[in-house]
Amino acid sequence: MAVSGKVKKYPTPEGLQKAIDDYFESCWIDKVTEVTGKDGKCTMSTVRYQNRPYTVAGLCHYLGFVSRQSFQDYEKRAEFRDTIKRARLKIEMYHEEELCSKTPVGHIFWLKNNAGYRDKQDIEHTGANGKDLAIKVTFVEAKHD
Repeated sequence: MAVSGKVKKYPTPEGLQKAIDDYFESCWIDKVTEVTGKDGKCTMSTVRYQNRPYTVAGLCHYLGFVSRQSFQDYEKRAEFRDTIKRARLKIEMYHEEELCSKTPVGHIFWLKNNAGYRDKQDIEHTGANGKDLAIKVTFVEAKHD
């Protein structure tokens, strides 16, 4: 079984899913913090935060692919399709959630260009009192010198 004439890097959907899960986990980091209370005692805690965004390019790189095309080749195979779609959906979800951030422009751009989102405007033109708009077309004869 080959993808683009090469031996598959991930022979099973389960193996690919494990690697994808590892990528998403790699985007998080644990940070140890120390807080000294009023009593002088030091308390340590671990805070987990996302230090890298989820991206298709980052996922492809982590999986060891040399291009996005290799990732897309896996998606074309029926046994890997759902695995790849779930990964794409998680990346899309990340960008959707970031729309609430202070700087959503990049996420809007990503969603429009990678997830099929679009701006839609419905413009309704009506005449006076909600009646149909009357359109008058006048043709003017051109003067030739």
